[in-house]
Formats: sequence, structure tokens, C-alpha cells
Amino acid sequence: MRRRTSRKKLPFFVALFPYLGGKRRLCPLIFREIDRLLPRRHWRGRAFLDGFLGGGSVSLYAKAQGFNVVATDIAERAITVGRALIGNSRVRLTREDVLRLLEPSDAAPGRIERELVPSVFTANLGRFLDRALDVAAESADPAKAALIRMLAIRLALLEHPMSQVRKGTIHRVSTGEYEAITDSCVHHYVEGLRLTTVERVWHLAQQINAGVFQGDGRVLKQSVLDVLPTIEADVAYFDPPYPGVMSYEKEYKVIDLILEGATRATSPFTARDGAAMIDGLFERAGHIPVWLLSLGNEVVTIGELEEKMRRLGRATRAFEIKHQHLPAIATAEKRERNREFLVVGWDAEAALLRERSVGIDGLDQVVVPDDRGVAVELEPHRGRSEAPAVARGLGDAEDQLQPGLRDERGLLALADPVPELQHGIDRPHAVLVERCIDGDAEVGMDPPIGHNHRLAPTGPGVNSETKETTP
Repeated sequence: MRRRTSRKKLPFFVALFPYLGGKRRLCPLIFREIDRLLPRRHWRGRAFLDGFLGGGSVSLYAKAQGFNVVATDIAERAITVGRALIGNSRVRLTREDVLRLLEPSDAAPGRIERELVPSVFTANLGRFLDRALDVAAESADPAKAALIRMLAIRLALLEHPMSQVRKGTIHRVSTGEYEAITDSCVHHYVEGLRLTTVERVWHLAQQINAGVFQGDGRVLKQSVLDVLPTIEADVAYFDPPYPGVMSYEKEYKVIDLILEGATRATSPFTARDGAAMIDGLFERAGHIPVWLLSLGNEVVTIGELEEKMRRLGRATRAFEIKHQHLPAIATAEKRERNREFLVVGWDAEAALLRERSVGIDGLDQVVVPDDRGVAVELEPHRGRSEAPAVARGLGDAEDQLQPGLRDERGLLALADPVPELQHGIDRPHAVLVERCIDGDAEVGMDPPIGHNHRLAPTGPGVNSETKETTP
């Protein structure tokens, strides 16, 4: 049956900063698969585990849908998002907070200004970041402290083109060597000099506040492998670092240095043999009825991932989606063969699913609306009981909706796709990044080097069957 679609937008994704490999675009597909096993009307109050919090999009989406969210991660950059938005339902940034962060100070230069100016940040932003971290440390409210740190992270990312914070180039802004800066980046650096004004910082603070709403969330700064056996959940989503690709620790080296005072060791999941660690995840999650796993295809096949679940008695369903990791620097061959997998596994004998499942085999075609009325059609192959499905029709341009293009192999073929939203089909390597000043949306940019970035709000909006609406 074709459901009515809704154009109601979910505003909370504007709270999040760009994150490598974020799942905002895939949230409608992820939660549609949960809906097929555990119908949406039963979600409120059910426990949802996000084992790798990362940028926070999946946890925030789950919280908005009424799940009681438990999110785990070991990186402070992720925990900051979790404490600011997932575990916080009432505290928001105020204009007075912004004024306090921007008030003049005669204090001696702080750690960031001493160590990272001008090599990574301009002097104005370096002083702001030091001030923000000091104010956060003095705050008696953990949620307010996390919101202030999150504001600092967003400004740090905004000062660099494509949100890639690293040494090099920006020091030329301080010396006036603009002719030595790539033409496409000059405007961004110039605008970055005006980031730390009251109106612009307050505008960012209001965006972050959009992610604060009523709901139940708990954030644990622990390895999911350690705490998984102790967490009672109905649904578990695992999005570990993808094996064989660039690590989060390398991409966010400076952000980690700002928040933790040191860089982080590379996650063992990122190693070429990192997929072997997924077995340990599943073995520890045997008490959770529904699993969902996202992973890339650099070193593992979709069949191998399904087999990992089946060995533990799970029925499975899998999706293979065209995906590009760092498209601007990847070879044409690599861009063509890159895939992202979504694998669903469930315990068919679990009481929760026997009582509430709508069934899988009876749904030959399901139309899943997103918040702007664009549908995702899931067409399962019938070669075996639960073969990998293909998805099509994922509209994902911000201002102009472009349907997915089905290729000859039946895979989801977005126009020159990247893991998150493209700005349109006419700019092959454009990705969405935040506007450096003004505006509350993202803009398409042709990157000097590739990066995965944030995307526009997506979500199911109003459920036509239950009449429930998201915040």
C-alpha cells in the first residue's frame, strides 16, 4: 500500500556539525527497516542502542521518533554531541551565553592560541576557542558545557574549507598572502575572518538549539564492546569505522586535540582486518532482537556480513548502495566500485517481533516517504529468501529534489553519489558544507580535496497511520 507523503521538515539536523560518514541521508531507510519488523506505533519507550554515536544523526533521529536512546562512543568529539543533544532535553544556549563568550578579555593567550595560531586558526578564532573551553569547564551544568563545546567545534570547522581542519594555508590569511591560496578557497577564508561576531555566533547557537527537544537519551563514554552485554535494548544500530579507509582519528586530529588535549590512536575497526571485530559485536548483542549494521565494501562483501549474522541464528536482509569515499581524490575505478552496505538481522523467535511484526515477505514493494515527499522504494530480489535489496528514488538535493537513478545492475545510483547529500547532478564532485556565514542551510562546493559532509534535514515527518508527529 502506498502511504501518503508529507513535506513536513525535521529541523533538528541543522544542530549537527559535518561528520565524516554521517548517516543523515540514510536515516529514512534505516528506520523504515526497523518499522518493517517493529511497527512505528510501538517505538515510543522502546530502547534503541547506537553503538557508535559519531556525529549523532542516527541517535537524534531515534530520539525524535520516541525511542529511549542509549548512545556509546569513546571519542570526546562524539560524546560532546551526545551530552549536548541526546542526553539533554531542556538546556539551550542563550544570547547571554554568546555575549559572555565574545566579551573582551585581557587574559594571557590560552593553549589553542599558543599552539594552533596561526598554523591552524586565525587569532580571533583561537582566542574564542580558548574562551569557550574555559567557560565550558567552569559551567556547573554538563549539558550547557557540552553545548558550548559543540558551538566551538562548529566554528572551528567553519573556518576551514570543506570543514577539513588542518595545518597549512590558513596562516597565509594572517600574512596577507592571498595569491598563494587556491582561488576557490579565498572567499571562504576571508569570510572566516568575520566568524566571531555576535550575530553570527548567535545564529549558530540557535541552530544547535534546534536539536534540543523532549525525549529520553543516555550517553556512555565507553567502548560498546565493553558495555554491550549490560545494555538492555530492543534495537541496536552499529556503524563502526569502516575497515581499510581513512580513519576518523586522522580526519579529526585537530578537533581531538582541542577537546582532549591529545590525539587519539587509530581505531582497530579501521584496520584492514577490522571487519573481524564485528563478530565480537554480534556475539555480545545476542540478547537484542534487532540489529542493523552499516559498513563499506573496501575489504568485506555483503554476503560475508550476512553470514556473520546467520551464524548466530539471525534472519537477514541487506541493502547495497552506491557510495563514494573522498570522491575528489579517489580513482574512477574506486568511485565506480565503492558500495555502502546496510545489513539487518533479527531474531525471528523473539517475543517482541512475534507479537508485533508486520512481516517481511508480504511486502513486495514499500514506499517510504521522507520529510519532503520523496519516496524510497525497496524492491527485494527473489533469488533467495532474503537477498540484498536495492533502493531507488532517494531524493537528496537540498533546493532541487533529484530522484535516484537506477543503473543497469539495480543498485541505488545517485548522480555521482557521495555518502551524504549532493547539491545537484550538474556538479559531479560537489558536496554540501555549511555556509561560512549567514544562512541556515548548506551550499554545494567543489572540494580541493574530498570529504564527506553534512546534509539537509530528512525524516518521515507525520505518520499517516498513527498521526504521530516528530518534534
